[in-house]
Amino acid sequence: MTETSERRVRGQQVLAEIGTALGPGRERYPHLPREQAEHVIDTLVDYCFGDTWARPGSAIDLRTRRLLTIAATLAMGRERQLRAHINGALGQGISLEEVVETINHLIPYCGFPAGLTALDIANEVAAARAGKA
Repeated sequence: MTETSERRVRGQQVLAEIGTALGPGRERYPHLPREQAEHVIDTLVDYCFGDTWARPGSAIDLRTRRLLTIAATLAMGRERQLRAHINGALGQGISLEEVVETINHLIPYCGFPAGLTALDIANEVAAARAGKA
């Protein structure tokens, strides 16, 4: 097996474990030309999930990685990605209370506007998952 295919397998295993499905690039990123979208998906699966999330010997588990990713997307103001990772966290078995507490912890470091936006997103995602949106 090549290094790339090993990375792809590790990435796909992590995605399956955290309950996130990345479909073909065209469906995931319809606004991008096919070859660009497919490259983005390949990079996400291989590098982000295959190398980073699945890093051998790491002392950080997948729950912690998800909460760290929520923190990073909140800090960078990436609302679309924040929404996706909050949804993924809830699907992964992380409670809304844990997500909210993570956001509350970040408010002094990232600011009230970012924190309040993240709280809104978390509650919107939870309501949508419960069929209340």
